[in-house]
Amino acid sequence: MRLREGRILAAAALVAGLSAGCADRGSSAGAEARARLEAEFGRRAEAPEPAREAAAAAGSQPAAGSPPMPGDAGESPASDAAADPAPPADAGASDPGASDPVPPGPAPGEVGVDSLLALADAAYAGLDRLRAAFSQRIENPLLGRTREGHGMWYQAGRNRFRMDFEVPADDIYIADGSCLWLYEPSLHDQVMVSRLDEGVELGSIDILGRLLSEARIRYDAVDAGVEAIEGTETRVVALTPRQLPARYVEVRLWIGVADHYVRRFRVREENEMVRTVTLTRLEPQAPIDTSLFAYAPPSGVQIFPGDVRCD
Repeated sequence: MRLREGRILAAAALVAGLSAGCADRGSSAGAEARARLEAEFGRRAEAPEPAREAAAAAGSQPAAGSPPMPGDAGESPASDAAADPAPPADAGASDPGASDPVPPGPAPGEVGVDSLLALADAAYAGLDRLRAAFSQRIENPLLGRTREGHGMWYQAGRNRFRMDFEVPADDIYIADGSCLWLYEPSLHDQVMVSRLDEGVELGSIDILGRLLSEARIRYDAVDAGVEAIEGTETRVVALTPRQLPARYVEVRLWIGVADHYVRRFRVREENEMVRTVTLTRLEPQAPIDTSLFAYAPPSGVQIFPGDVRCD
């Protein structure tokens, strides 16, 4: 089963300071817990994700060249070295036969930004197994907190992934095909659960898949230079939404030059939360036993909400 039919990349989120929620959905504690879950995984989209555009237009994989030198990964791309000199004061009207300036295209042998995004989308959609190490940084200005973690990430087919945290120890996120389970004993002694087709929208969990499928439809993209991530050369693409309000108001993707797999992505949301996820030691199509995605909550730990049924 190809991930093109349905992808899942966990963009891990902070579920901070949840107190034990009441089973009664009408209680204030229950409402607060549900609001936190929505805050971390986003509101359900008002419309389904647009269909993927065919990536075949990108053609076969060309040799990657060297784009213009960038600034820092978190900064905007450098501007041109110098502006054209101003015309003399007595200059007349421009030559009516002259054409408007044409933005420079990619360097010889270099893939354009639009084609690069198409190749990254196709590479991601072609995965049906993936194992990798991950690290994440979540900055939440509403809570005044920054939370970091790292561990191992596994995904297989539709709606199945597992994030085992080494730091914070014993935290775990699992999508078992029907439900999303979050257990973060580093924050609170409670298991949060939501059905993937009801409580949590697929595109809100699969942040990277959503970004890649929408990048050329809902965003303006510019080349933001090159950067190496643990020895892997990547091209950085900055995305700006064409219309506001938008779920993600700033996006950056670090796309591998050789294989077009995304090694890092960063999003800033409407609520100013910034999430940065970095993937290293990628093992595409790694053999993964699907039993890894089964989950049984620890004995004696409260499950919220308690009326969710997972098939």
